[in-house]
Amino acid sequence: MTGNGEGRGLAVRNPNLILGSPVARALAVIGDRWAHLILRDAFLGVRRFEEFRRRSGAARGTLASRLKSLVENGILRRSRYQESPVRYEYRLTDKGLDLYPMVLAAWAWEQRWDPGNELPSELVHAPCGGRMQPRFQCQGCDRPISIWDVSYRFADEEGLTLRIPARFQRRSRVRTGSHGDFNTGLFAILNVIGDRWTGLIVAAQFFGLHRYDDIGAALGIATNILASRLKLLVKAGVLRRVPYQKKPLRHEYRLTEKGADLYTHALQMHEWSGRWLLDDGEQPLTLKHRPCGRLLRSRVACSACGEKVKATEVRVADESAAGRRP
Repeated sequence: MTGNGEGRGLAVRNPNLILGSPVARALAVIGDRWAHLILRDAFLGVRRFEEFRRRSGAARGTLASRLKSLVENGILRRSRYQESPVRYEYRLTDKGLDLYPMVLAAWAWEQRWDPGNELPSELVHAPCGGRMQPRFQCQGCDRPISIWDVSYRFADEEGLTLRIPARFQRRSRVRTGSHGDFNTGLFAILNVIGDRWTGLIVAAQFFGLHRYDDIGAALGIATNILASRLKLLVKAGVLRRVPYQKKPLRHEYRLTEKGADLYTHALQMHEWSGRWLLDDGEQPLTLKHRPCGRLLRSRVACSACGEKVKATEVRVADESAAGRRP
């Protein structure tokens, strides 16, 4: 998705195009800090409530709410592991396991931009036994996927709508006083996309919207929320302010290299949403890979052997750094 793609300007004329896009629909389900932290820990083998709470630092009520939402959305399932008293653990469903490419994209981004985090530093691909980095490739030509090589086209559907859940309209706060040993892995990316608005603003950048008024019109976002989120993204090094007019002085917002590198994460949400959240035949947004001219479908490959990576075939290099595999 690039600013000079086939769809430039459509989102401004019809705000529902972005708000009804596959990424926006995914963000409505998994688009806050706590959902991402739960998924992080579920893929590292965490199953039980107190362990999720200890590792995430979430308040009990917040954690219970997010776990319930993930169960209701079919991403986790509750499984009884004790009869007296009755207690449950949480396991990833097929729909949840299919989020693994998105989690890998977040891991790769963290390794590049925040290497001091508490995530496992190395992964092992079990089929080949090699230590691997995930490679995100086009299925059509096996070339690496870059934001600059992708064009997009919106379906011109005036009826696209998406209700914004209340919890995504305010920024999640990290509670650091309750638990002294919570895990800080993924904190850098969550400081950027830790609520739905920041995720949508970054998505608007991918669609070529750089100016304050254009972003606001496309997202229907309150001016105070937009201003605060743009300030946060600039501070995080994801966006930079660039003057485009001298008299009066006005700025627009452009992705930095760090911001552009978030595209892989957004693409994985887009594709997951297409598989699980859209109706049969529904295609509000199509992406084309310019180098090969085909519709873009991504593939996550092992850097050691080149084969497709599956969630159940990857482990951390140091088993003590995490729990069981999903």
